[in-house]
Amino acid sequence: MILILAYDGLEYNYVGEFNLKGLMQKDFGKTDISEFSEPRTMVLWSSFLAGKNLEKRILKLKNIWKFKLKPKETFFKHFKKWKAIDVPGLTHKEEEHELERKLLKMYFEENLSIKEYDKIVFEHHKENKEEFFKSLEEDYEIIMAYFPLADLIGHLSFGLKSKMRLVYKELESIAKKVEADFKLIISDHGMKAVGRYGDHSNYGFWSTNKKLGTKNPKITDFATLILNFSK
Repeated sequence: MILILAYDGLEYNYVGEFNLKGLMQKDFGKTDISEFSEPRTMVLWSSFLAGKNLEKRILKLKNIWKFKLKPKETFFKHFKKWKAIDVPGLTHKEEEHELERKLLKMYFEENLSIKEYDKIVFEHHKENKEEFFKSLEEDYEIIMAYFPLADLIGHLSFGLKSKMRLVYKELESIAKKVEADFKLIISDHGMKAVGRYGDHSNYGFWSTNKKLGTKNPKITDFATLILNFSK
């Protein structure tokens, strides 16, 4: 089985600084996202799924969060039985992500506390986590599960290392509980501190439980790499 843990906003430098071996696996590094004008979540995950740069196509839309690929446009078309949990550009839960963006805006308008924001974010995280572990009980060839926890908490708290260490350890705990023939941990982008807050960085994170054989792969390279490891 192939497992893909899609950790939105996971920062390469924090993984190393916190010494999270469960996230590093056997091979890890930074992804190259320099071909994109900006590190946008929807653009990067959709391009990861398709194995090609979809930025121009997506940015034509008034609301990019309405964009969804057909499975036949993604690497999932090569598998008979697959599962994609809350994956942006394919199966993302529109209402939940819309609420999270609304809450973020409310915080900056001083209508919401960080504590209230974090509570909703962790509830959504728990929902995806439960769905992911339940999916492991079924006989899928490939499972991709999306967890935006590091990104969502990071936007308001990335400069608070003690808090982010707990978030990263939570994501590591998920990774350490599961094994697969090929396990990929991937982020769309990393994050950089802006005071206590966080903004997207211009590279992502990847790790595999097998040697990948490349140092700085493009995020669009992984569709082919996944297929190669499935053979």
